[in-house]
Amino acid sequence: MDTASLQVATQVVTLRSALGDTLRAAILSGHFTPGQRLVERELCELTGASRASVRETLRQLEAEGLVVMRPHRGPSVTAISAEDARHLFGVRGVLQGYAARLCAELRPPAALEAISDATAELEAAAAAADTRRIVAAGDAFHHAIAEGSGNPVLQGMFVSVHNRLALLRNLSMARPARVRDGITAYQAIRDAIHDGDAPRAEALCIRHNDAGLTTALRILAESESKNIGEAKAG
Repeated sequence: MDTASLQVATQVVTLRSALGDTLRAAILSGHFTPGQRLVERELCELTGASRASVRETLRQLEAEGLVVMRPHRGPSVTAISAEDARHLFGVRGVLQGYAARLCAELRPPAALEAISDATAELEAAAAAADTRRIVAAGDAFHHAIAEGSGNPVLQGMFVSVHNRLALLRNLSMARPARVRDGITAYQAIRDAIHDGDAPRAEALCIRHNDAGLTTALRILAESESKNIGEAKAG
């Protein structure tokens, strides 16, 4: 086989990777909302990328569960139903709990520092009532624990599930009561991991995840009720 045929166009790969990061971040931040159509022509205009690059990136985001392709409608941002939330939170709870257990057993210094920093940032963000910072701090907290687990397979699975719940996190973290409860939970999880108490760290993460599911289901129910009311009014 001619080895020249294995050469990769680095510039194209880098461009598509950057495009993927850009569109993924736009979805995770709520710039594109669940159910919103993603029109290729508009995305090309917004990003300056070619239609082929945009199309390939959308297929990648579909594989990640962030985009759904519907016949005769095209791509749109994935909307999460109550059933989806139960499934995703169920898996995330197992992953978070296991990651916390492993992290508490290993207690890698870098992870311990990152967990403490994320907790402090969450406290500061909550004091400033900055929802965007609150969400970012919460993400940093859980990613630090996942990395501290030392298990790359777990890390990859966690990121996939965690990303699909981005919108619900954005909405729940806009609620002061959820933020207050989150700070208390993060502080307890941080302390359990620092103390090397693996069973407690795991249990606390699962409890915090279950509370997140309760909030998410409440948000989805309120949204559905609002949509029904608007439809009747229309």
